[in-house]
Amino acid sequence: MRQKITFLFLFFISFSIFSDSNTANWMSQIPNDRTLNQLIIPGTHDSGTDSITSSSYFSISDPGPLPAWLEEISNILSASIIRPIVAGWSKTQPYSISDQLNNGIRYFDFRVCYAKSDFYLCHTMLGDLVTDALKNIQTFAQAHPSEIIIIDFNHFYGITDNAIETALLTTLKNNLDDLAVPNTYNSKSTMGQIRESKRQIIILMDTNQPISTPDLQQFAATYLWHERRINSPWPNASNITDLKNDLDTEETYRAKTVSTATNLFVLQAIETENTNQVIDGIISPSKYPNNIENYEAPLNQVLGNWLNNYIAVDGKSAMNIVIQDWFTNQSQLVPIAIQYDSEALPYQKINTAAAELIQLRKWVSMRNH
Repeated sequence: MRQKITFLFLFFISFSIFSDSNTANWMSQIPNDRTLNQLIIPGTHDSGTDSITSSSYFSISDPGPLPAWLEEISNILSASIIRPIVAGWSKTQPYSISDQLNNGIRYFDFRVCYAKSDFYLCHTMLGDLVTDALKNIQTFAQAHPSEIIIIDFNHFYGITDNAIETALLTTLKNNLDDLAVPNTYNSKSTMGQIRESKRQIIILMDTNQPISTPDLQQFAATYLWHERRINSPWPNASNITDLKNDLDTEETYRAKTVSTATNLFVLQAIETENTNQVIDGIISPSKYPNNIENYEAPLNQVLGNWLNNYIAVDGKSAMNIVIQDWFTNQSQLVPIAIQYDSEALPYQKINTAAAELIQLRKWVSMRNH
């Protein structure tokens, strides 16, 4: 019993030390020999939606829960009963890109809509301007040279011809050209190797239109990492039990294949609302969630325990990128990443302590029954 208490003490002491770390520079603690796919990288889902309000425009080109004609009418009306409902389920993040960065997020899930002659990050409704998001990332990266940031452009809406995609690539090049990590690096590149490049931002993106401009051709060929270099299975689960089962399956497979894996891996720790749940929230908002914040709250309360258990059972490399909805500085995602990526304590001790903690909980539970 004394040994269990000692391990428990070490575990919580290490956790408290890392929780107080400067989250804006936390990657500076990662040893040079750790590879990208060995790291736990905290991320957000639908990252650029913090600016969505009941006054936001429907993206129309982003397939949403409503017919396009109804979205178009709602965009014309100054007030609409529909907008506040959809906004509650479209806004998946409360923090701006800058605040997410300062609080430790290092992976961004970007869905791009071309609307109103500009590029927006979107989720049924229009969120942040892409230009603003990229400038915020650029500013942060320049001020924090120890941090590696992954931007995953994985959905595009309304980008239907060469001219529009050329404009998007121009926006990327203008903001990230000097910071983008060349695609000659890969998921098995070490932190030391990337640090030596003096570049910090990994851009995951596939192009769908011919690129006619030579400088953009070179930019795309040199700095865009193809989407095939990342695996991000969507659980599509609308309750915690189903989600946990799906994540357990994905995590078990990842643990068995991590030694030979050549891509980045995303664990999508998110629930996806179904139609009945949305209707329940409309009819009885005092009883059922009517927005993403309330919907994801029970999951976010247990997520830290899930991740610690995965680490204790499967080891430090079993997870890679982990994303959640409604990330705040109360989330355990970043402290866990700091704790395990930095290895300020020998990893085996931390791992053993976590495993001992699980066994101690079981022992206490048995004694209480």
